[in-house]
Amino acid sequence: MSTLKLWAIGINEVRGIFGADPETAVRLREAATKRFGAAGEPRPGLLGKLGPLLRGGHDPAAPRPGVPSAEEVEDLLAGRYLPPHRLVPAWNLLEFWLGILAVGSGEWPLTEAGLNDFDFDLVRAQVPARYGVSDLFKSTLGISLTRCPGLAAGWVSGKHALGMLETWPAGVVELSESSVELANGILDFLAGFDQWAEQARSQGRAEPDLVAIFRA
Repeated sequence: MSTLKLWAIGINEVRGIFGADPETAVRLREAATKRFGAAGEPRPGLLGKLGPLLRGGHDPAAPRPGVPSAEEVEDLLAGRYLPPHRLVPAWNLLEFWLGILAVGSGEWPLTEAGLNDFDFDLVRAQVPARYGVSDLFKSTLGISLTRCPGLAAGWVSGKHALGMLETWPAGVVELSESSVELANGILDFLAGFDQWAEQARSQGRAEPDLVAIFRA
């Protein structure tokens, strides 16, 4: 299903996943092991690469489509390049880790046509174009992970997120019925930014930015 996902997390924390410090790497590796069973580093050499192909379909350790393995875990934590056939599980893994590190998150079903219609509704309601959903993807995440087909990823500052919060409400009543539901859901999410910023400061973390991933 096409989805829009948002996370409240500092962009440098996102970038810090790639080439992670030892403490962060241990935390994320353990979480991936618990969630996906992706335990330990992949075996080196040709045998390690052929191993999954030699396993029977009944083997729970055999690779599963879209499910990250230990190989994706270690390569992302080291900031290594991933070939195209491994991008889907790698992005699934990154989204999982964002959910762990972020101070807030939200997810909504949204098609590409629906996204365009929504932004058009916002402009028609006199909301500045820079505060539309599409503008969330103008700045890339600045990570070593290449985008896979049908995926867009980007971010804006926490200040920009608060600008969206302040600007949208005045125009919500002028949106179409389908857009109102989405707008109110995103506004509920954005309303948490002040609290999340305070929470991050109390933990000695950077104040959150707004990170977005859209999958068509």
